[in-house]
Amino acid sequence: MNLSKLSQIIFVGVCAGSFIWADAIVCPPSTDFNHNGKPDYVLYNGGTRQTAVWYMNNNVFAGGVFGPTLPAGWRLAGVADVNADGRADYVLFNPSTRQSAIWYLAGLTFIGGSFGPTIASGYELKGTADFNGDGMPDYVLLNPSTRRTALWYLNNNTFIGAAFGPTLPAGWGLVAP
Repeated sequence: MNLSKLSQIIFVGVCAGSFIWADAIVCPPSTDFNHNGKPDYVLYNGGTRQTAVWYMNNNVFAGGVFGPTLPAGWRLAGVADVNADGRADYVLFNPSTRQSAIWYLAGLTFIGGSFGPTIASGYELKGTADFNGDGMPDYVLLNPSTRRTALWYLNNNTFIGAAFGPTLPAGWGLVAP
């Protein structure tokens, strides 16, 4: 991988969930693209919409590859094994249409996609995690006006239920599920 091409990419790290910060995405530590048992970094360039993965060995960069380029108007909202095939997939969100989509990946190769549920008006898709313990990733939503959170329980790309989460205190934002 030619690292000089990564000079425009905004990198912000790894966390316990996934979330959007400006033009950057941070992916959950369970995102192990090269299956070495260690979390990898997912990078996103907001200007070109290009994704990349840095393979990590603890704190050491062990290599990297470019991933799919996102379509215009879409953001990378999370990374999770949505179809339970043992490989990480991209969860996308289009804030203009409120549509969500799942890109199924084999490594970093796009192998198929499907639309997920349309996000409720006033809410943003902030990340993915398995909130109800069924082994499938769910959506965490935030209404920035009211600071109200909501969980949408999914089975692959199908909405199966919802619950309101707590309202965030004034002045605070949702960083990670």
